[in-house]
Amino acid sequence: MKPRVGAQIVRLSPAPEGWRAQTGADTCMGTTLKDLCTRLPGKLRAELLLPSSAIVTEQLALPEAPLEDLLSMTQLQLEKLLPYAADDFVFDIEELGQSGDGVRILAVTVPIPELKSCAEPLRAAGLGPVAVGVYAVQLARNLAAKGTVLALWIEGGLPYLLLAVDGKLVWLEGLPSENTEPEAAEVSRVILGAELAGVIPGPLTRACVDAPDWVNAVRQALPDVPIEEAPLEPLEELVGSWLPPAWAQEADALTRKSRFMERLQWLAIAYAALLAGGFCWLALEKSRIGKLDQRIAELQPQVELSNARQARWRNLEPAVEPSRYLIELLYQASQNVGGADIRITEFQVNPKEFAFSAEAANVSEAIEYVGRLKKNPELSSFKLDSPNPNILPNERAQFRVSGKVESLVSKR
Repeated sequence: MKPRVGAQIVRLSPAPEGWRAQTGADTCMGTTLKDLCTRLPGKLRAELLLPSSAIVTEQLALPEAPLEDLLSMTQLQLEKLLPYAADDFVFDIEELGQSGDGVRILAVTVPIPELKSCAEPLRAAGLGPVAVGVYAVQLARNLAAKGTVLALWIEGGLPYLLLAVDGKLVWLEGLPSENTEPEAAEVSRVILGAELAGVIPGPLTRACVDAPDWVNAVRQALPDVPIEEAPLEPLEELVGSWLPPAWAQEADALTRKSRFMERLQWLAIAYAALLAGGFCWLALEKSRIGKLDQRIAELQPQVELSNARQARWRNLEPAVEPSRYLIELLYQASQNVGGADIRITEFQVNPKEFAFSAEAANVSEAIEYVGRLKKNPELSSFKLDSPNPNILPNERAQFRVSGKVESLVSKR
């Protein structure tokens, strides 16, 4: 059986022959619970509906009280009526209505050995159970009509008959299973027993039969009651609980573990998605870098051509730029002498720079002269530099000025 996506609870319930597992609309059949559990995914958790053969019902009349007190009084009564100690059975109750000054209840009891026998395959397979109900109680709830309703069905190869009042189980009895023709007298006997026990307040309003061999017997026993021939389905929402406290703790632990593992799976999925997104981003960036490299390679010839043109222009610049002619540089150097006692003794020029040596009457005149050169707008395309002057034996100041083309200095 393939459960629905996201389904975590599978309901196991008796079938006409064997057992049925159901998650939503998906159903799987098995001859035994053990056989059925081997075919279920381990990630599921089971909700078990006990068969009618595993339960014991007792009608009790108790003083009206809150539910907790009713449960305590019911346990005391069951310990007196049943051959079991307090720890040997689990039970739940159906409140049937008022009875004089008190309340009538139906105690549905399950001996622990019967419960263990039913649940052992689930526990061995790690499926729980996380909840335990009673199949007959769920059937009675799903009848849901006002009044008294009879239901007859086949469970595990055996016929069972229940009576429900306003959707609550009030009477449950197994019918003879010998290989004989079903008899109306058996149906009448069960109804008469319920009437004598005072559990049904009035005549039957309808009958639901999910056992083809028993339809005629029911029709003969109840000639004036409407009969529906249709499959009987238990109520989807679980009613009551027959899960022992220790098992409930185990079920809670399994549920917490399952939720924890589910969160881990979602985290793993998110992490995997994040990794996938990262790899996609890296692939995209790699593709963009590849395209950029390809574009650079396509532009490289143009860049090289531009660089070659720029180099040629720089080589030609001293020849076409008047401000870099020898005569112009010598003129600017001489013009800035003014009235100072400065003599230029050596002058050198090449395409990249010029330099000259000179003598001044004193250090102060040399420094002032260099300052005037640096402020000269005609020499702005050069970066001028002048070390500290030297004092000659005749007390004159000897200095040197060099000027490099500004564009070449910036490039370095």
